[in-house]
Amino acid sequence: MMTNKQNVRLDPVFVIGYSRSGTTMLRLMLNRHPDLFIPKESEYFQKVPRQYRDRIHQVKDIDRILKTLPNYYDSILNEEQFRELLKQNLPGDNRILLACLYQACAASMGKNDVRWGEKKPQNWQFVYRLRSWYPQAQFVNIIRDPRDVITSMERSLSEIVPLRTIFPAHIILAWQWQFVFKTMIQQEKALGNQRYLKLRYEDLVSESITHLTTICEFLSLSTNFVNDMLNFNEDARDPKIGDGGQHMLGTKNKLNVQSIGNFKKFLSKQQIREIEFICGDIMEEMGYARLCNSPTFADRTRIITICNVLTSMWKCVRGTRLIMGSL
Repeated sequence: MMTNKQNVRLDPVFVIGYSRSGTTMLRLMLNRHPDLFIPKESEYFQKVPRQYRDRIHQVKDIDRILKTLPNYYDSILNEEQFRELLKQNLPGDNRILLACLYQACAASMGKNDVRWGEKKPQNWQFVYRLRSWYPQAQFVNIIRDPRDVITSMERSLSEIVPLRTIFPAHIILAWQWQFVFKTMIQQEKALGNQRYLKLRYEDLVSESITHLTTICEFLSLSTNFVNDMLNFNEDARDPKIGDGGQHMLGTKNKLNVQSIGNFKKFLSKQQIREIEFICGDIMEEMGYARLCNSPTFADRTRIITICNVLTSMWKCVRGTRLIMGSL
């Protein structure tokens, strides 16, 4: 890896977790802190390794880099600040390019020399690479009851669930949830408690001051701004800061616990039973109690077969992405 010439920040904060687990709410909370900048979701962080595979960027490349930036950055980036930061830090690899971009965005939004961060639920699959890219990075993993996660996905983002015309959607989502957190349990062990913090959505919304204080202490941020971080919903309405889409309307409301346990009204007993069969061991480890008995032998065999197929398909997809230069 190249050594950066100027003090561009290489200690990012990565907010990770399964979709519909509160990652956007947590990002908005953290972004309220004056010493931290975490913009709304963008695909750019994941695209750079494929777009510039193993490239060492040179000063002469700056115009090309600026031309290929997504329109997303138009409203939050001063290109001249970004250009100047690149001049001072290139030659450099992709990690330097991304650090310069995020630090320039932070400065453009009035946050100079602050720590930057990245939030995207899908980053769970890239933690092994991100922790290598940025040895000083820290990861905050927010977890939510998989039964409520699946309820939320089915009510707001059902169209993005792959293979739902072939397999029951709740089984696909349950398999994804347990696969994600099996992976994250391994990453947690590798990172250690100085670089990895796990918290539950339910605890954050019910005991917010306590858990925001814990997060700030973990990130070595002042705890003096915790009360202001609770006003995240104000920023959620700002198009420069808040994520759009009907599924993000909840972030525009004040903190509440209304969505906890929604699955009891939405899912059938059979669906709950099958979700708990797939996710149960990890659920219990994270403090979520089962409500149903185990499925019948025939149903268990059917569920295990579907999960094995999904695992095999995922290995093929992930292998292909790695070949193409994914993180």
